[in-house]
Amino acid sequence: MNHMNLSLPEDFDNQVRLFPLPNLVLFPGIVQALHLFEPRYRELMEAALATDELITMAYVNPGPDSHSPRPEIASTVCIGKILSHTQLEDGRYNLFLVGVRRARIVEEVTSDFLYRTAEVEVFNEAADQDDGIHFLRNEIVTKFRELAGNRAGWDQESLDQFLGNDLPFGQVIDMICYSCGATPEEQQRVLETFELRPRGELVLELLQRQVELTRGYGPGKSDSGESFPPGFSLN
Repeated sequence: MNHMNLSLPEDFDNQVRLFPLPNLVLFPGIVQALHLFEPRYRELMEAALATDELITMAYVNPGPDSHSPRPEIASTVCIGKILSHTQLEDGRYNLFLVGVRRARIVEEVTSDFLYRTAEVEVFNEAADQDDGIHFLRNEIVTKFRELAGNRAGWDQESLDQFLGNDLPFGQVIDMICYSCGATPEEQQRVLETFELRPRGELVLELLQRQVELTRGYGPGKSDSGESFPPGFSLN
């Protein structure tokens, strides 16, 4: 597995274009397929392609206004970078977006664009310096393997490849959270947990819950949650 470039442009000015969705949480290091068809998001895509190729995914908070034209969104977001795209004849776009950085919205910015924009504070992941992180990582990986034993459709070779790579702890737990069957609300809680140890402990709790849910199915019987790999190549 090649390490992806998860850096922001050197001239990044903390101004982002927001793409709110109600059922999707993007994490740094995760690749997500998207389909853009609304005029405001076609405009967003065109602006991104003409400049920094960045789109920031924002989780729409559940509630009565979640399907309104301007729904309430979570303050913690994920800045994504366009990996590839295709424009269809009618102007719609298919694209692959990779998460680059966690960020927190400082304030939304008024503009003449059809899409929403904001100023953000970018979070830079800390190094794995805590001596206890290694033990926590082993606990999470062990529990994830236990979950994999009860999940149908998980590619064991890809799983072994992923867990065998020396990826940063933050990227490992984000990937596991994305794949384990956690709800969007639970995934957003993980996205909002900036510190590595509390984030890892939260993911371990989510994994334990998923294992308990799948134990009644027997090995390889449950089809809940994402497949692994989750809809994109690990390469």
